[in-house]
Amino acid sequence: MNQSRQRAFQQLRSPCVELSSVALKFKANQASAKAVLLALEPVHDTLKSLGDENLLDEKLAEYAFFPLTHIFNQSQRLSSRSLELAVKSVQILVSKGWRERLAPEMAKQLLILMGLLVSSKPKQQVEATTEELKIASFECIAALMSESASASSDFLSGGGAKNIGDQLVYQLLEAVAVATSDHVQVSAAHALLELQRAIKNPVLLASLLPRTVSILVKVLRPSTQARRTAKVLATYLQLLTEVLRNVLADELISQQVASTHGTKSSSAKGLEAEVVLDQSWLNATTPQIDLALVQVVKLKTAQTPEVGEALLQLCLMVINDCSRTLASSLPLMVDTMAVLSYSSYASQASAALKHLIASRTDLAEILSAKFYDWSQALPRVMQGNDDKPKQQLLKQVATSFIVLTDTLNASDEAATRIASVLVDTVAAAIGSSSHKTNMIREDTQIPPNEIIQRSEVASQEFLPVVLGHQSQSSSTEELKHLIVTLKSQSSSQITRSLVDHLHDHDINRKLSAAWLALQFLSTETDQTFELMDLIEGDASASDVLTSPPFLISDFYTTTLTFLTEYSEVSGVDVDWRLVALSLEGLVLQASQLGSSYRPELMETLFPLLTLLSSNNPQLQQHAMTALNLLATGCQYGSAAQMLIENVDYLINAVALRLNAFDVSRSGLQVIAMMIRLCGAKLLPHLDDLIGSIFGALDSFHGYPNLVEELFEVLRMVVTESSRSPELLSIENDPRSTTKERKTAHVSELDDILSDLRIRKERQSRSENEHELITSAPRRPWSSTEDNPTILEQVDDAANGEDDEHDQPLEHVNKKETDLSRSHRLLLNIAQSTVPHMSSPSPKVRLTLLELLQEICPLLDGHENSFLPLVNSIWPAIIARLFNSNEGVVADAAYNVKAAAVTITAICRAAGGFMSSRIEETFSELEGLFKERYSSVVRPAKGKKLVGPLDGKLSTAEGSTVNSVAKTSTELVANEVGSTLASAHHDTTRTSEGQILEALVDLMMTILQHVRISEDNADKVFDLLGPLMHRKSIQETLLAYNADAAWLMERRSR
Repeated sequence: MNQSRQRAFQQLRSPCVELSSVALKFKANQASAKAVLLALEPVHDTLKSLGDENLLDEKLAEYAFFPLTHIFNQSQRLSSRSLELAVKSVQILVSKGWRERLAPEMAKQLLILMGLLVSSKPKQQVEATTEELKIASFECIAALMSESASASSDFLSGGGAKNIGDQLVYQLLEAVAVATSDHVQVSAAHALLELQRAIKNPVLLASLLPRTVSILVKVLRPSTQARRTAKVLATYLQLLTEVLRNVLADELISQQVASTHGTKSSSAKGLEAEVVLDQSWLNATTPQIDLALVQVVKLKTAQTPEVGEALLQLCLMVINDCSRTLASSLPLMVDTMAVLSYSSYASQASAALKHLIASRTDLAEILSAKFYDWSQALPRVMQGNDDKPKQQLLKQVATSFIVLTDTLNASDEAATRIASVLVDTVAAAIGSSSHKTNMIREDTQIPPNEIIQRSEVASQEFLPVVLGHQSQSSSTEELKHLIVTLKSQSSSQITRSLVDHLHDHDINRKLSAAWLALQFLSTETDQTFELMDLIEGDASASDVLTSPPFLISDFYTTTLTFLTEYSEVSGVDVDWRLVALSLEGLVLQASQLGSSYRPELMETLFPLLTLLSSNNPQLQQHAMTALNLLATGCQYGSAAQMLIENVDYLINAVALRLNAFDVSRSGLQVIAMMIRLCGAKLLPHLDDLIGSIFGALDSFHGYPNLVEELFEVLRMVVTESSRSPELLSIENDPRSTTKERKTAHVSELDDILSDLRIRKERQSRSENEHELITSAPRRPWSSTEDNPTILEQVDDAANGEDDEHDQPLEHVNKKETDLSRSHRLLLNIAQSTVPHMSSPSPKVRLTLLELLQEICPLLDGHENSFLPLVNSIWPAIIARLFNSNEGVVADAAYNVKAAAVTITAICRAAGGFMSSRIEETFSELEGLFKERYSSVVRPAKGKKLVGPLDGKLSTAEGSTVNSVAKTSTELVANEVGSTLASAHHDTTRTSEGQILEALVDLMMTILQHVRISEDNADKVFDLLGPLMHRKSIQETLLAYNADAAWLMERRSR
């Protein structure tokens, strides 16, 4: 005995002796089970230590096993923990001590013992078998089988041994099927795996096959009742692979069938007589195995590497080892490998599949047939609502195409087929989603102003127009992933075929082909492509036709007609989605050509701009994105710059339409969007167009809707001009005096005394002059020389009369020809409103009035051109204010308000020039104010008001009430003020209240900017007095005549 064995023996001796002593005492009921456990623990620890140091041999194993026999003899009385330590000690002895020298008989006895420990115990057991004891027993069985198999001894060949094997398989399969613990399941599967490897008898293995496969299929079938971990499933798959290989391998079956055919006799005994491995047995067995595999391969969709790897090994085993016996399962295995090749562990599966397809023609034929079947089924599957089948089938189609093109060099045929499949697939998906989109999405047209705001933050990517439904998101992403994969294979051939499909008659197929072609071409521009390489190289004509630039150009040329022929009112049957996709093709072509594409903008820019006012909000957004991307692709700084540089073409196109009496909305929409996008920068280029609009207004003045649209365009011109007045080049006249208002002079005591002195002097001078006249003259009459101030007074009077005299527009000084083009353009626009102010359409009149409101502040700086304009438009505007009482032709309330606001803007702009006009119409203006005031205040107060606002205060024509301190004012001022303050918010919401607000603003503007007589000023004070609670009115009255305003306020308290 060498020194190491001696040391090991010394370490084992003491705990083993102690364990034997305690075990014997326990048998005699002189020791407790706890004492046995305490004595067993040192033995287990010592064996584990010696095993790790590899110091155990068969002699030491026999020595250490002896005290353990006492434990197993008392297993019914000991705890599971004691038995667990004893079993673990036996496992150490088998694997580290006996090893392959373990005697077969000893192995059989230990197997029987382990089987008894894990089986159901009788009622006298101390406690139920724990999971730890089962795990230890199964691991011990695995160790026994492993060592016995390495010893090359078929110890399970005898009749009794076969019964042992049957019993162990039954117990292990029961643990596999029933156990709830993952560790128990894995340990049982490992033990069963080692048992399968240890059995050398094929007949015995064949007899165990049905039960084993049945249980494994049951536990491997996906179920919601018993969810097993990936590790457990992978272990079961490894076990199934080993079972099938050991029984149905081609070589084993061929040998067994041949030997059975030669030695077949009626004298067979035992299992050999029961199971005969001949062809009839094979024919009966393989269909059942095929059905089992169908259930097992459902795990191919499991997203775990362990399960995928184990399933791949099962497929490879069937293909490589059982290709003849399980020939009917080969398509299933190829199918499964195709799915596994598109998963997270795809590299190994894809490489294995490619190798098999390249080396075996039968598998290549199977995969080709599968590819055809999957291709035919894909459009039908894409119409369903469940995304999972779609994703799986897309993976299979992609994998099969890649493998076939890589191994069979049939790229052209496969590319044509895959392109057709993709078109059919996407067309089916589009058809199934169209009704969903129509039912759910009911977007409204995006207003023009919002379109412009969105253009400033427009996305650099197009929103999806097909396959954009939320329920299709997963399958769409999978389809895009498939396209990315296909790009690396036969991208040019597939794209060529897709572009050819654009000529199909079916709308959905056109949409499908266009969308797919864009997906394939979208990244082509990112790749460097040198045309000279193609020209100088040995490229064939087909290579040129399938090169990215030519494919993009062909796509652009084919889809451009969708854009140019589209019209929402012409009835042309062009799907808006095709138009949207054609915009993407346009941007793609522009990005490819860069600045070289600019000449083609003459053909594409106009129809693109018409889409910005489309009734379809998705098409609007698509067009806005396309416009920005087109400007970037053509290397412009912005979309506005692109429009400015192409303005001549666009303006001429619209002008020609108008001159040819083509007044369709598309032309006006183009101009409207250009004006909104470019602003006042576009104004100098609009001379001819504005002239054409004036011509259209003259020709179609009887069509209110058209007139309204034309003036809307003119109003946009004015609106955008008002945002950038510095670009209009309108110079202010430094001699302008019309805006200066002379503050009202309030007579004081000194003024009265001064007036009396002047009157006395004038009377005295008149008497002296009378004496001179009656006497004979002594020199020639020269009163003008004696009193030169008379000339000055005459001149002043003449000048005053000139100021009040009407100045028609056609008599403007010839020097005004120096006006800028923008200035003249705005003047012409304002002048054009006069003939149409009597239009039967209230909305047209409203548009005209709002246009004048915006244009007056722009033109008031140049009096010589603005004042004649005011003289020209005044009659038409004042008629709109006082037209509310003319029966059926009365203006709508919003037009009356707009007229008041427009007059306010004119008074503010023209100033003193409006004095005579206001004086002429003041009585009507006063009556209108009182009428609106009464209609607003009386309902709000609930009773009739009296006072200065009552119509009875007006006397006969020419007489006025000059006093601002009437008793009625004192009585009702506070009352009216409080009433208006409380009802202000309610009244301003009504049409009458809004008109009154506009009239109040007009009265304040008249006081601030227009010279009026004192009598009319007093009337304004009477009208606005009850409203002095409002700060703006109070400030205006105080600024005009502080004393009168103060007196009115004092008497109202």
